[in-house]
Formats: sequence, structure tokens, C-alpha cells
Amino acid sequence: MPEPVPFFPAPAPSGPNADDLAALRDADRRRRTLTRTAFAVGFVLIGAALAAPVLAQVPPRQAATALLVALALTAVVGMCGDARQWLTDRYELARGTGPGAGWRIVRRWYAPGSVVWYADTVAPPAPLVVLGWVHDPACHQPWALVHDGTEPDPATGVWGAYWVPLEELAPHPADYPAGPAEPDAAAGPGGFGVVA
Repeated sequence: MPEPVPFFPAPAPSGPNADDLAALRDADRRRRTLTRTAFAVGFVLIGAALAAPVLAQVPPRQAATALLVALALTAVVGMCGDARQWLTDRYELARGTGPGAGWRIVRRWYAPGSVVWYADTVAPPAPLVVLGWVHDPACHQPWALVHDGTEPDPATGVWGAYWVPLEELAPHPADYPAGPAEPDAAAGPGGFGVVA
């Protein structure tokens, strides 16, 4: 009879650490960027080797015009990607309620620049400003980078900005009156409706 294989349980996690998650996300982004760059360079070299005999026959003025158009298209695609990222950080598609309700664009209550509060009554009801948010597939919920208005002080370890799980935040203070909200109170920054 073979000897049983010893089982050593994994150490218990010390709790979620958003800084580690951000570092892993940055490392993954760098790795993907290097991979994409390597593939792009490879395809460009293959394309250049195949197109070199044809390009030798093209007049220089037409080749320069084609290169300029290609660079302009690349810039337009990059600007469209930046605009898409900006929009998805601040807005989302929400399905309306009721019969015949369709989809509508609403502002995220945790969009960058929004003012939020802690959801529980343990923390003081001080307003926090959202600087950004991230929803990594490794997390079961998004995290928000918030700033509490304090000045950074590296000597004491107070930075003012820190990561908080989104479930700990709310668009209104914890002691916000329950009941039907008035139109002005239900409107988020910029007059857009808040989706809870």
C-alpha cells in the first residue's frame, strides 16, 4: 500500500488588498501590451516584406499620402477608444422598469467626480470624491478609488486617496431620508438619474 500524500492547506488569505490587485492588473496590462506590440511588429514586417516589390513601383508622393492616411486612421481609432473608455467609466445602459420600457443611458453613481458616502453607519458621514473605479474579473464587485479631502502625508502614512469595495459606498449618506425622493434629490451630477 503506498504512503499517503501529505496535505498542506494553503495559508488563509489576510484579506483583500486593492494595491496588490492594482499591481497585478498593471503587470497583466504590460504583458498584454508587449504581446500585442510583438504581434503588430511581426505583421508589419511580414507586410513590408510582401509589399516591398509593389511599393518600389509606386511614386514617392502617392506612398507618402497613403502613409499619412494610415497614420490618421490609426489616430482616429485611438481617439475613439479613449472616448469609449471615458463614456463607459461614467455611463451605462440600464433597462427601464414597467411595460414597454426600453434601454436608456444613465450616469453611474460611482462615476469619476461623483460624491459618495459610506453605506454603513459605522463610518462618519463624510463625503468622498470618486477618482476612478475598476472592475477586475478576479473580483466579485467593482472597487472605487476615493479621496476624503485630506492632504497626503507620507510621514504618517495618510494619503487621502484609497480603494474601497463598491458595496461599502452609497450615492447618498447613510442617514438619507427614506421615502419618495424629489426629482432634484434623485438626480445625479449633471442632472442624470441615479440607478441604485
